[in-house]
Amino acid sequence: MFGLQNYEHPDLFGRWLGYDVYKVDRKLFKAFASLEVRDDHLSPAGRVHGGVVSAFFDFACGAACFTTLSKFDYCSTVELKVNYFRPIELGDTLEARTQVMFRGKRLCVVHGLLYKRGSKKPVAMATATFNVVAGEANVKKSPK
Repeated sequence: MFGLQNYEHPDLFGRWLGYDVYKVDRKLFKAFASLEVRDDHLSPAGRVHGGVVSAFFDFACGAACFTTLSKFDYCSTVELKVNYFRPIELGDTLEARTQVMFRGKRLCVVHGLLYKRGSKKPVAMATATFNVVAGEANVKKSPK
């Protein structure tokens, strides 16, 4: 989907968590992802564990950042801030809508909102900052 050379390793954590990108808009620098809440996502209180929401946002915001990358670039999360608004329960389908707000030479800032499918009010929001590294194909070589 992204055609990024440095992201060919299988996403085993993503497979376990169960997220899926269902739409990417490279012109508007947006990504849309979903997650079906399972029993192993729940905390002892019977609600979705905050770490599941945080991990899902990290992925979904990263997907928006990917829309700005060239083939050999890569990025890593520098900061992730999550606000939790409403509880999320077993069986809920979550939809993350993320968009790049700023893209500099080395930093990319993304904002995201998380919704229960069918709801107009978000259940959480996030702001993420990514360090962007230009890949070998983009690095100018100094003369010898």
